[in-house]
Amino acid sequence: MTRPVLVALRVLLVALFATSIVAQLFAHAVAESALAPVPAVVVTAFAIAAIVCVEIVIACVWMLLGMVRDQRIFEEHGHSDRWVNAAIGALATAAAIGTATLVYLLLARATETPAGVTIAILAAVTAGAGAALALLVVVMRQLLHTAIQLHSELAEVV
Repeated sequence: MTRPVLVALRVLLVALFATSIVAQLFAHAVAESALAPVPAVVVTAFAIAAIVCVEIVIACVWMLLGMVRDQRIFEEHGHSDRWVNAAIGALATAAAIGTATLVYLLLARATETPAGVTIAILAAVTAGAGAALALLVVVMRQLLHTAIQLHSELAEVV
């Protein structure tokens, strides 16, 4: 991977991380104004927890980029696997939080208002996207294992 690509990706990761912090700061105000009759504290807690999951994934990608830059991604010690597993766990947790938020909104009848429907759709999208990305990263982890194995075999031959 070329250096400009790594730098551009890191700039985007910093922007995403900063945006996630801002979203956490305003989560309660948005939830309270959108879900006026329903207590917004639960939705705020779910939103902040889901955003923390996104921040964990960003940190994992940052660490993996460092390993790519230092050409340590193919080490057999499993250091890269640790960060990939952490990202999978965070994505699966975000999917569960999205599902829990959707169930809470349906049980609290918060979907009777247009703003409640919008937040419910966001929760459903979070659940679906989190699950899909977790499964995608599982596939990518298997590809990484195959690449590590092939890299080791090639190193033995050379």
